[in-house]
Amino acid sequence: MKFRFCGDGDCPDWVLAGIHSNLSVLNTAQLKEVAECVVKCIILGTDVPENHIRKIFGITKGSMDTPKAAFACIRFLLVSAARFNTDSAVLGIELQQLGLPREHTTVMCQVLDSYVRQIRTKLHQSSLTINELRSITSNIPNNTIDCVQIRLDIKNEIVNGVPRQITHEVNINRTDIPVLLKELKIVRSIMNGYDYGSNCSEEK
Repeated sequence: MKFRFCGDGDCPDWVLAGIHSNLSVLNTAQLKEVAECVVKCIILGTDVPENHIRKIFGITKGSMDTPKAAFACIRFLLVSAARFNTDSAVLGIELQQLGLPREHTTVMCQVLDSYVRQIRTKLHQSSLTINELRSITSNIPNNTIDCVQIRLDIKNEIVNGVPRQITHEVNINRTDIPVLLKELKIVRSIMNGYDYGSNCSEEK
């Protein structure tokens, strides 16, 4: 089955599972509170507020898998509906088709109606900032021979449907560093020589 909020495509399996396993088990008050928390994180570009989410779900310690799954599912529903210009009435029908109770669907539609403009504004502002490289550092790891460790700090790397700040560490042989540097300079030269604004104007 195709869904408008998915861009006339299939609903991802993990979202369908989240609707049944994580959203349907919440009461409507909890769902509204989580959904509004999700919206705030989308608009501000912040990470999941674990302490607040734990309080909503009544979890004092232990795994955060269920709350984070619910958070990611709601984020996908709201962002996708906003991205594909899905009317709340259409979203409501499609969510019920996917098994979300009617009362819960009403809450999701109310949240979308209240914040859809702000979500779209944020999507427009951050459309080219997914997997944004923030910094690169390097060091020589202990107990290694002729090896350099490069640390890449990435902003807004999508993990389970939620943007996070992630650090990746890569070990590279010292002899490969000059080759890598040369290739990166070639890439930068190509990018600097591409007049994106001019090309966009020509295409129009």
